[in-house]
Amino acid sequence: MDPAVSTYLATSDLFRKTTEGLPWAERVRISYAKAEAVVHAYNLTAEDILTLSNKYWAFHSDPVLVLDGSVGTLLTIHYNLCCGTLAMFAIGRPDLRRLLDDLLSYRVSGQFCLTEVGHGLDAINLETTATKLSDGRFLLRTPHEASAKFMPPTAPCGIPCIAIVFARLIVSDEDRGVRPFVVSLHDGTTMNEGVVCRLIPPRGGAHPVDHALTYFHGVYLPPTALLGTETLSEDNRADFFYYISRVISGTLSMGAFALSAMRIASCVAGRYSLRREVMDSSKRILRPIASFSTQYLPILTAIAEVKVMQAFSHVSHARFTESSNSLFYKHFVAALFKITIMHHATGTLRILGDRCGAQGLLEINQLTVLEANIRGAAIAEGDVLGISIRFAVEILLGRVAPPAALDSTSVLAKHEQGLVDHFRTQILDSGHRAAHIETVLLPHYQHLMEAIGHRCAYDAALELGVDSRIIDLYVAAAMSSDEAWYVEHQKIPQMRLKRGLIDAATALYPFLGELLDGLKADAYVTAPIVSDDQWNSFVQSLPTPGHAVCRARHDNGGKRFEETGGFVKALS
Repeated sequence: MDPAVSTYLATSDLFRKTTEGLPWAERVRISYAKAEAVVHAYNLTAEDILTLSNKYWAFHSDPVLVLDGSVGTLLTIHYNLCCGTLAMFAIGRPDLRRLLDDLLSYRVSGQFCLTEVGHGLDAINLETTATKLSDGRFLLRTPHEASAKFMPPTAPCGIPCIAIVFARLIVSDEDRGVRPFVVSLHDGTTMNEGVVCRLIPPRGGAHPVDHALTYFHGVYLPPTALLGTETLSEDNRADFFYYISRVISGTLSMGAFALSAMRIASCVAGRYSLRREVMDSSKRILRPIASFSTQYLPILTAIAEVKVMQAFSHVSHARFTESSNSLFYKHFVAALFKITIMHHATGTLRILGDRCGAQGLLEINQLTVLEANIRGAAIAEGDVLGISIRFAVEILLGRVAPPAALDSTSVLAKHEQGLVDHFRTQILDSGHRAAHIETVLLPHYQHLMEAIGHRCAYDAALELGVDSRIIDLYVAAAMSSDEAWYVEHQKIPQMRLKRGLIDAATALYPFLGELLDGLKADAYVTAPIVSDDQWNSFVQSLPTPGHAVCRARHDNGGKRFEETGGFVKALS
């Protein structure tokens, strides 16, 4: 899509309206209106979604989705999970094509009900059942509280809503494994018979989404509700992963959300730090806080991570959409990208917020809410720790291999190989299911995957010609995440590691303003702390409870003054 359209959305009254003080239900309603605006702007097709086309990847990479994180949540479920799953089965199904058309135009909202309260990462063991009846229909049931579907926002939202609901298919008392079913949830205002939605409290600090628990108390479904076959499979596990395969593309998409959040947060913290001045105690002149190494180091590190991750995002998308790659390898590609960028984003968003002091705590200044939203994204569509464990074991057992290093002599490649060799020796000596292996190695698997991701991201930056000064800072920051290894195995003194990081950032400091411009994120910044004008406008909009506004004009020694709400200004 034309970037100008995204900028138009981000700067429109709908997206710029301050909603922090509005009632929760009104904020939710506005989020659905924003989601509809984005849908009409992108006009994605089923083919875009199925193939993860460049247009679709541009959609998921659009910062407008994290400008209001609830919009990103609603639309990644709607497009990727719901529409994507339907599109997998739409060939030869005119009824599904009609439903897809309604979803793609947002006449109908789409949801995806997979995980349950009692079954998160082990969703393959979910307990919701869909029993085939003698007349060909299915009876959908939630057998007990722990099998309630967890998190998707299934409450009435003003437009009709359907969901892809995963349930155990029961035919003639035989469990034939987990299958997806199309289920109508509500008409926009009233839940359908047998469908019960209980709203759960909001996520702390995140943009408002009406997350819910969803129950099915004897819901009758037509035979056409089943997606897939009734036949008992020879490999239920393989079938399960095929049916939920849109979660795998969602893993990649969550990484794109994190990249957008880092762009916006870096811009907010950078602009604020250049604007905010303090008195230099030695020279007695004002200087921007950005000029202190404690400030420019995390900001420039964040910018370097954004630039390198943009390259890694491009390369990961290309690998994911390569038709010759298996679904398993695509999942590995998506997982590696998500693990790596979430490692950067979760740490970066927190420290950038800290570097903006008390003002960084305000929701209106975006940093805390971006952090809260990305905490959710790190769990959604493949919890980072869970996918780290899965693929670390596969790597150590030789079942999957990361892309070969462009330069096996680079420090990040040496770090990666050193960790792989160390853990592989232990796992092969004892077997990966040994009790002590689980105890000793499990806590290290995420760190191993991050090390592999650092090297792959570095290679992507080299391949796509990212500025060498940016790459140098990225490498120095990556090395700082495991200083002990470099001291022990590469004999690099710790203070030299620390000095290398600060030197790389210091070399870039003179270009901070230029680098902030290069993020192209200002259109998505609503935080008033980035400029004096925006801050003053924000302050004037604040309520003054318990005080009557005083507007009195008076003379003092021949000068006229006006007093408004306690502030005095001279009149010309």
